Amino acid sequence: MEVEYFRRQHERCVLKFRGIDSINDVQKYVGADVRILKSELRPPDEGSFYTFQLKGCSVFSDGENLGVVTDILETGATEILKVDLDGSETLIPFAQAYLKKVDLEQRRIDVDLPEGLRELNK
Repeated sequence: MEVEYFRRQHERCVLKFRGIDSINDVQKYVGADVRILKSELRPPDEGSFYTFQLKGCSVFSDGENLGVVTDILETGATEILKVDLDGSETLIPFAQAYLKKVDLEQRRIDVDLPEGLRELNK
């Protein structure tokens, strides 16, 4: 199927598929998962990336290894990186204010965490 139109609305994705033009025709697809092969994704713009590419990246703050991204939680506002290190979990807002650098080739994310954030996760 080919996506003709896409937008986010109230924390949901709204799609229009080419060739499906009536409410009756689309009812059977409501709530279905849409999957795209990685090989069919268009390359992200320079300096951009897909959030799934962050899984498996090591996260550092001031040179300290905080762990590895195991999941990206979507909250409707800012995505949250779930970072695990030896069974200890840290949740980090993936916000520009905390982000210093993302290096997908090195599988590394450098962050500048606000004071007290790590203590909130304990």
